[in-house]
Amino acid sequence: MRAMIAMTMLALAGCTQSTSTSGPPPELRGGQLSPVPAFNGGGEGWSIDITSTGGGAHDASLVWASGSRQSDFKLFYKGQPADAPSTLIVLSGEIRAAGALRPVIVEIKREPCKDDAGASFLHSVTVTAEGLVPGTSQMRGCGHLAMR
Repeated sequence: MRAMIAMTMLALAGCTQSTSTSGPPPELRGGQLSPVPAFNGGGEGWSIDITSTGGGAHDASLVWASGSRQSDFKLFYKGQPADAPSTLIVLSGEIRAAGALRPVIVEIKREPCKDDAGASFLHSVTVTAEGLVPGTSQMRGCGHLAMR
């Protein structure tokens, strides 16, 4: 109500109030605002660290095979999938594995999770990529999502 009164007074005084900006805030330029400022997690024999770089982009580092393999890559948040529950965050990108770039999907879900040692976490994480681990395309574990 106060804003409407102020705009009316400015209009009566012959002034205008500009509502235009020089563009979207930096975190929205070039992509969606990501709900993942930072995440670290993992499971038996693997770990992942994710850090937002703005514009829906993230730097990610995945270590697997009990630390004998590592890949640094980019992940992107492209918005909430229409059919996904609100507790699920999906990041996607490409990872170099077995000498080739392969699609990778990281799903972070807000749900209670316990690791093999019995430690409790607020999020589960699933990394899906062909060719990383022989015999499976998914690694499942738990982790911590940084809060804004």
